[in-house]
Amino acid sequence: MASTLNDLLDVAIRDEMNAQKFYTILGEKTEDPKLKEIFFSLATEENGHEMILRDIKDMEIFEGSVEVDEESLEKLEGAHIIDDEESVDQMTIDRALKIALKRESKAIRVYREIAESTPNEEIMKLLFRIVSDEQRHYDIISQKYKIHAG
Repeated sequence: MASTLNDLLDVAIRDEMNAQKFYTILGEKTEDPKLKEIFFSLATEENGHEMILRDIKDMEIFEGSVEVDEESLEKLEGAHIIDDEESVDQMTIDRALKIALKRESKAIRVYREIAESTPNEEIMKLLFRIVSDEQRHYDIISQKYKIHAG
């Protein structure tokens, strides 16, 4: 059975939920009020991505019938997760910022690759919007990391 847009949306929703959880835990963990604000803000933005994706799925714009390739689904699964990541509870803030940069960098790459390979213009626009948001997240985290690291 071929995968569809609904399958892609389900995978993307799970990935955005994972990113929210990551940033929420970091926000709860840090004592630094500025970092706390940033992490909670990022969690809120990832929640916004989730809601956009859910709305698209609920609207059934394409009735879920647009086929997507399995490779795109595999790439998107865990777009915000990196291989060498340890438990968030055990991360120092310095390590958490480095991991966050890697996560956002990977998400940018994955969403861009899928956007560039999709034949559907509306899906492509949606994915490039998420790429833009993830790039902004990366830039924010990068700036805070530089300040934090001195």
